[in-house]
Amino acid sequence: MSKAMIARPTSARPQMAPNPGGKSEPIRDDSPAAIRKLVFRLAWPSILENMLQSLFNILLVLMVAQLGSAAIAGVGASNSLIMVAMAGFFALSMGTTVLVAHATGAGNREAASRAAKQSLVLGLIIGGLVGTLGFAFAPRAIQLLGAQPDVVAAGSSYLRAFSLGGIFIVTTFVAGGVMRGSGDARTPMLVTLVTLIASLAVGYPLIFGQFGFPELGVIGAGLATAAARGIGCVVLLFFLFRPGGSICLRGWHDWRPALEPFRRLLNIGLPSMFESLFRAGGMLIFSVIVFRLGTTVAAAQQVAQQIAFFSMMPGFGFSMAAMTLVGQSLGANNPVRAGRASWFAMRSCLAWMGSMGLVFFFGGPWIMTLFTSDPEIVVQGAAALKVIAFSQPGQAFGMVLAGSLRGAGDTRYPMFTTAAAMWFVRLPVAWLLGITLGFGLVGVYAGWVIDTVVLSLLNWARYRTGKWQKRRVAVG
Repeated sequence: MSKAMIARPTSARPQMAPNPGGKSEPIRDDSPAAIRKLVFRLAWPSILENMLQSLFNILLVLMVAQLGSAAIAGVGASNSLIMVAMAGFFALSMGTTVLVAHATGAGNREAASRAAKQSLVLGLIIGGLVGTLGFAFAPRAIQLLGAQPDVVAAGSSYLRAFSLGGIFIVTTFVAGGVMRGSGDARTPMLVTLVTLIASLAVGYPLIFGQFGFPELGVIGAGLATAAARGIGCVVLLFFLFRPGGSICLRGWHDWRPALEPFRRLLNIGLPSMFESLFRAGGMLIFSVIVFRLGTTVAAAQQVAQQIAFFSMMPGFGFSMAAMTLVGQSLGANNPVRAGRASWFAMRSCLAWMGSMGLVFFFGGPWIMTLFTSDPEIVVQGAAALKVIAFSQPGQAFGMVLAGSLRGAGDTRYPMFTTAAAMWFVRLPVAWLLGITLGFGLVGVYAGWVIDTVVLSLLNWARYRTGKWQKRRVAVG
């Protein structure tokens, strides 16, 4: 990165460093060693949190796999729909993180708390609406994916049970975003750990009818997830209402919906929501393409995708660290620290995901046997993992570059690049190679690989101009 791109403005404010204990403190050291410490301080809790979530999804697939391929495919189809709902939750959380980060960097705790309260109010509205729609239209939604009747029955049962926790889920997303924006990534990670342990502790007996519980199958898996999210929601709100932290939600002021805070939140969050919708909608079509290859291939794809998420989730951790530090640094009028934090997060993410690519390429068959003994699913999934391995470097660059741009408040550009790469590259190539030319699941995932290359190049073209370092987000 050139010196011109990271030149410090002459009127720099003292920046505030994130502290995983929940408080902020002045930082005067912009050295690479100090930046490295800040990146890992934020990234590793997020990495562990995302890995725990991935591990939970893997364990859930392992349990559901005992119920048959229709159950695996049904839960996978439901998760594809859930990803669409999560797009709104994730965007709201991201917008909250950016606003809170900029306010924290500027030393304006009142603005940070106002953004947190307004985000929670909006989140409750969205969570209630999405949960109601998910419960009411679950069977029809899964039918539209092209699933067979047995897959529709299993998937709709899981989706309806999961939808009961819609309000808890969105509140957890937003509360976690508030804490990360203020520099506390450790608390959301610990709460996630407790939540997932509770999910498994309740899920196993509900799925298989153990310890006096009724045998509910996939419904038990959905109910356990919803209940555990409720526990996590309550715990996170307890910490946010507790006095003494960098963000406190106590008091009646700022809870009433207000136009200006909503406008700021939506100005950042809406592009991210559309980006997530473009991605999630693309993944839905991706699932439709896979379902045309048969239930066995669809089951293999769901297992391979959960394994791939085990690599992507830590990547999101580095992306979140870059987003938070860029936001706090630019809020403190310090683009030097923003550039250095972004670049170090990028290199760290590449090291992780590149290593996982090697594991996928050489260890695919063995990994697949951990999930299923069906030889056809193992063969199909292992072949897919070999292709997925080539997507890892491109995804690493693309994720952190996009996170850096979002942290600066530039959320529109990642929206456009995600839409272009998904809808004009991944899906057409997946259809061409997987269906038209008959390469099956390997061809479908080849579209994924080409998509990641295009996305990373597009994001790099924006990042290298350095214009993102001159952006400021209003926090008053």
